[in-house]
Amino acid sequence: MEKESDESIMEEKISVLPERQRRRPSAVVVSRRAWLAVRIVAVVASVLLLLLAIALAVLVVIKTTPPYCSEGLGNSGRDMSMPGLFNDLTPSEMIKVRDYLLSQPRLGLTPYDEATVNSSYIYMMTLMVPLKTSVLKYQVGKDRKPQRAAKVIIYRGESSPPKVEEYLVGPLPKIKYQRMVTSPVYRRVPIPFSSRPVDAIERAELKAYLSLATEPLHGLFKESYGLRYNNCTPTVDCLIFEDFAPRGTESGERLTWFWAYRDTEGYYLHPLGFAIQVDHLSVDPSEWIVTRVIYNGQLFYEIEDLVERYVEGTIRKIKPVMDNVDAQFSTFKRRGHHTFDTPLRGPRLIEPDGHRYSVNDQYVTYFGWSFNFHMRTDMGLQIVDVYFQSEKVAYEISLQDITAFYSGFSPETSWLGLYGVSWLLGASSYELVPGVDCSATASFFNTYHFVNTDTPVLYKNSICIFEQSSGLPLRRHHSNKRGGKFDSYGGLVSTSLVVRTAISLWSCDYIVDYIFHLDGTIELKISLTGYVQASYDLGGNRPYGNRLHESASGNLHQHLFHWKIDLDIESTRNRYQTLDFKTETKSSFWYEGAVNKTQLKFDFSIKHDEKSAKVPFNFDRPKHHIIYNNRAYNRYGTYRAYRVINEAKSKFLLENATVTRAASWARYQMAVTKYKDTEDSSSSIYAQGDPYDPVVDFSRFMEDNDTIVDTDLIVWITSGVYHVPHAEDVPSTSTTTNQCRVFLTPYNFLNHCPSMAVSDALLVRRGDGGENVSKQGSKSKLTFETFGTESGEPKCYQKETSIKTFNGDIEKVQ
Repeated sequence: MEKESDESIMEEKISVLPERQRRRPSAVVVSRRAWLAVRIVAVVASVLLLLLAIALAVLVVIKTTPPYCSEGLGNSGRDMSMPGLFNDLTPSEMIKVRDYLLSQPRLGLTPYDEATVNSSYIYMMTLMVPLKTSVLKYQVGKDRKPQRAAKVIIYRGESSPPKVEEYLVGPLPKIKYQRMVTSPVYRRVPIPFSSRPVDAIERAELKAYLSLATEPLHGLFKESYGLRYNNCTPTVDCLIFEDFAPRGTESGERLTWFWAYRDTEGYYLHPLGFAIQVDHLSVDPSEWIVTRVIYNGQLFYEIEDLVERYVEGTIRKIKPVMDNVDAQFSTFKRRGHHTFDTPLRGPRLIEPDGHRYSVNDQYVTYFGWSFNFHMRTDMGLQIVDVYFQSEKVAYEISLQDITAFYSGFSPETSWLGLYGVSWLLGASSYELVPGVDCSATASFFNTYHFVNTDTPVLYKNSICIFEQSSGLPLRRHHSNKRGGKFDSYGGLVSTSLVVRTAISLWSCDYIVDYIFHLDGTIELKISLTGYVQASYDLGGNRPYGNRLHESASGNLHQHLFHWKIDLDIESTRNRYQTLDFKTETKSSFWYEGAVNKTQLKFDFSIKHDEKSAKVPFNFDRPKHHIIYNNRAYNRYGTYRAYRVINEAKSKFLLENATVTRAASWARYQMAVTKYKDTEDSSSSIYAQGDPYDPVVDFSRFMEDNDTIVDTDLIVWITSGVYHVPHAEDVPSTSTTTNQCRVFLTPYNFLNHCPSMAVSDALLVRRGDGGENVSKQGSKSKLTFETFGTESGEPKCYQKETSIKTFNGDIEKVQ
């Protein structure tokens, strides 16, 4: 019943609702299919309009953005299949040498990855550069091309006594022989095992030994520094050890100090005042012993004695004073006064017509220059076979060694004397960063090394070549007539070609440049940067340096660089003379009476033998150093020559220090010797291992006192700089005032400045050559002569190598 009543009520409600008026149908009826088509057309039109807008935007960008410049002259890359005369060993050649030596039963070699300190194994191999006499005969067609060979250094830890051997392996690529060789300049044969550089195998054994030896010191490390040596988090609470040299205080020792640092960025500035000395002369690591320990300026001979006294509280303790935030003072993280910065990008190099140099394999040409470059694992980047305007200038220009001799009150630096060649200059030349280390438009080149490894190792982009502008004119003159009226102007921008690498040794970075100028000058430049090797400040360091932070001092030290320069002026028959400057006072021929004039003059002083050609550090007698050919003349009848200019003479004051005996070359700012194939290097990789009785002693090169008149000459140059670290060296030393330059410049070698041949110059003159004034009173127009070279605004920009291509690691080549 209730259901029926509800339905009747609903019917009543519906019945009272007014009837809805029906809508009349429209006059136009659009089908669903037509409506879909309209929508599709609208969408397509929208897409087309969007594409058109994008195309217009792209067109605007293209029209308003200059395109990439031409690449200019070519860069063919390195030819691994047919290496040139001076080319470095290729990876395939290295592998063939390795496999050949390992297959010789008589040698009894162990593969590097299986070797221990008391094994016989390959430590290093590098190109055995052919003898100069053979190369010169080949170049003039009088002999066949010298065969390629490798020089291999083998550590023989299993022999009694242990020793180092050097082998010549060749010819490459089809090897037929291996011969043990000994350089005639070596004073010590066989090479003492204690003189060898510490390699990765020995270093790994030393790390394991330190880990065990320092176990009783964990409590001291934690309480004194808040750090641990084992079971720690890197860059957070770790302590690390770095080894320094020399390794002992007399010949035959192998005593290495390991100094403790906080493991953080720029750890060189975080010395902890703790060190441990290990005697690792034996080839059996079980016989190694701790001989000394230093803690907070206190010396102990046993770790147990230090621990016992520390626990008793009878020694001066160190308390932690630095947290991870404070430790950031040594980082490169941006900081400083905000008003110093201008947040805009700096100038960039533009080469509107592309590179004006070419590189074919390892052969470079640039205007009148041509030369080869190669990277020696031990001595680094070298330049060979240099020609200028098709005439021979030099056979070899190379860095021989880098040394750093420190002073100080603290034990870290009071005995520190470092020889870079023993730490391997070439294998310490790592990847360069585009746009910072080199121009972003530079050409980059890989190098390969076989050292501390079982296979060749690739060093990506470790050499760069680029042209630079100095921002100065190479030459210019603004000429006025009387009354200050402009007459003419002539000038040329100073551009040069740079061949660069950067050596990272210890805490320091050495940027090495070989620079070739348009006027025929070769510049050798080393720029110093990197971290200061700080010592723990014990309070008595004031005469030796400055405090750099709460407990870190920077110590006085001298950096020295030795160069080998083999100049060949038109031939190998050259002479060495100096122009000695002095004053004279005498009556003038042109005036009557007693009219005296004092003026400068110079005397020619030819050097006849090697001993007379040793140039001491005597700055009271200025002179010019000339290498000339007395059988070759320029147009005016003057001997053709090159002048040697050392702008970084740094007097050596440590002649009597025993640690400097392996750097006897440092006694002379310059020396000239007769060329000998056997005297190819002034230092050796064995210098650091035993500087007290060195394997190579440069001073012996002059003991035979050879004649140096009309013969093949070698110029040896010592440059350097004293460095007293200061607060502005934190976090890193700047290159601004830390540069060492040597110049080789033409001296009557040509008839005029060779840069006159360069078309990228400017000559401004008046249109009619005079100073005419028109009826309207305006001067005649100027003519701007650019000798066929475009002088307008660049219409392109150079393609750059991104900084993000930088990897930083070295890679094994299988």
